[in-house]
Amino acid sequence: MSFSRFLPQPLAAACVLGLACSAATHGAYAWTSASISLLKGWDYAVGEEERTIATFEMANGWTYGDNYFFFDYTNLTGDREDGDSLPTIYGEYAPRLSLGKMTGADFAVGPLQDVLLAGQLEMGENINRRLYGLGFDLAVPGMDYFQLNTYVRDDTDLPGNSWQVTLVWGRQFDIGETSWLFKGHFDYADAETNDMESNINSAPQLLLDIGDFWGTSDTLYAGVEYQYWKNKYGIEGADEHNPQLMVTWKL
Repeated sequence: MSFSRFLPQPLAAACVLGLACSAATHGAYAWTSASISLLKGWDYAVGEEERTIATFEMANGWTYGDNYFFFDYTNLTGDREDGDSLPTIYGEYAPRLSLGKMTGADFAVGPLQDVLLAGQLEMGENINRRLYGLGFDLAVPGMDYFQLNTYVRDDTDLPGNSWQVTLVWGRQFDIGETSWLFKGHFDYADAETNDMESNINSAPQLLLDIGDFWGTSDTLYAGVEYQYWKNKYGIEGADEHNPQLMVTWKL
């Protein structure tokens, strides 16, 4: 089975460009993080109830901002001959440019640390969406990082625009002699057409650093991601409450 068969051309280009740029300019980043995750869930609201998902995820920070990129490869064992859904690809690329770093201005006041120009591309089968707006880095007690991003939401296949608010957070912490990672996101997206509903999508993760037990901390994690999606894809009543088993290998 050819991987490229199921990869939309815009996403394929983004994958190749992102990986090539990462390999070529790794040393130029102030920090970088990449991982491969495997998730298994049994209670999806739209389509097959049981799915296996592989996720490649990358984030980095550079002189004037940061980047985040991921793609999901869903239904790894899908087989047309057995009547299963074919594997699908979905990906997002979210770059941000720091107004403070580009202009030298200090935007820090109260919990606000920086203001950024924020964008996002969402790409997949029958999905071609562009988001653009402002992002805010916030200092939140107990969190290593916390972002609030506000977007205009433009689906190229639908008339008009809507809006979206996104929260992103992460924290590493210890309980006794064990190390843990708590991270995730929360999206509120306004309805894009009159026959759609606004939707909420959140996916907090709680992961145990199991690599630490063998002296290789911050490399291998296992735990759970809880997928909550109200009115999934804007479909009224398509509500998802789906705990997923998760294993993550940090590259």
